[in-house]
Amino acid sequence: MSQLVNKAKNFVSEKIGDMAKPEASVTDVDFKKVSMNNVEYLAKVSVNNPYSTPIPICEVKYSFKSANRYT
Repeated sequence: MSQLVNKAKNFVSEKIGDMAKPEASVTDVDFKKVSMNNVEYLAKVSVNNPYSTPIPICEVKYSFKSANRYT
């Protein structure tokens, strides 16, 4: 039974691995506000979506890395 499950996992992984994926890149960053406790930025992001279904941008989770630390 475990061999069948592993074959199914491998099949799905191969099919998903070949699919085009949405990509995003930061095109511009501006300072908004700087204080002793934080820095606020305005970032412009370019999104390339190869699908006709829209991406729910408000639900996208991201992380910010600075000086090799994630925030």
